[in-house]
Amino acid sequence: MSDDTHKAPRPGYTRRTYLLDREFQLKYILLLAGIGAGSVAVFGALAYRLHASSVDSGVEAGDSIMWLTVLGSVGLGALLGLFGLLFTHRVAGPVHVMSLYVAALAAGRYPRLRPLRKKDELKRFFDRFSEAVDRIRQREADEAHALEGALAALKPVATTPEAREALETLSALCTRKRQAVDNPTASTFKSVA
Repeated sequence: MSDDTHKAPRPGYTRRTYLLDREFQLKYILLLAGIGAGSVAVFGALAYRLHASSVDSGVEAGDSIMWLTVLGSVGLGALLGLFGLLFTHRVAGPVHVMSLYVAALAAGRYPRLRPLRKKDELKRFFDRFSEAVDRIRQREADEAHALEGALAALKPVATTPEAREALETLSALCTRKRQAVDNPTASTFKSVA
């Protein structure tokens, strides 16, 4: 018998995993669900009280319920908009800072990394990013050190113009690596408050 659990996916079929970062996603799913459920509960309680008081007094409550609905919709929209602003700030700030770091790396400089703000999101991703930058920086430093050793060993025996030109090229490469590693970009990436 064949094992059906290891079948190749159908052509054109893509597997979807919706919870990629379970803690992060569930936190905001539950917050949004809580805001929505709480808002509907408050609106329902107010509508019920308005309806009950209108039945007791014999007054038509249609206009009052319509205004309550409008007020509830505007209030919920404002509340969700404020939540969206706070949430996107906590995500967009780290993304913005990391994009500045990537631009510095692309220009051949190693940025001086600063920690994220206390309430920022994407901390695990930022930690991985920081670790990758540190490892690349260390590799560059090791390569610069190896180039310095090779240059020192080859300098006395480089007697031809081609050999001296090759040494100059290697020396320039070593200098560039050393400058990139030893002079990280100044801390121009200030905290986005």
